[in-house]
Amino acid sequence: MTFQEKNLEELTKLVFSQKYEVIENPSKLRGKSGKYWSFDALVKNGEALFGIFIRDWKREISITQLRQLHKACIDTPEIHGGIMVCNIITDFSRDYSDQFGIKILSRGYLISKLRSKNFSSSY
Repeated sequence: MTFQEKNLEELTKLVFSQKYEVIENPSKLRGKSGKYWSFDALVKNGEALFGIFIRDWKREISITQLRQLHKACIDTPEIHGGIMVCNIITDFSRDYSDQFGIKILSRGYLISKLRSKNFSSSY
């Protein structure tokens, strides 16, 4: 299976698991507000946890999704930052994510990262 045939969850796991511990399908985390937040995955870097939202949509990512990730990161004390993984990124969504300290990654970026590491696409 080539990188283009893999879904975003698989690509995300491949990229992050090279350097970090990836926790797939984590349980919901309770925020300071009392609300429960669902992340698609968590990345553990030492003691720090980063929440990941993966949106495998055929359209660009909405600002609403970026706001939701930002709120989840602020409300959940265990989470030190957020990562949005999606198919299409607009300049506006990139600017918005930079403003709020959210890392936004596209499918193309993930594939490029794997290819640059000479990672086997049959993995």
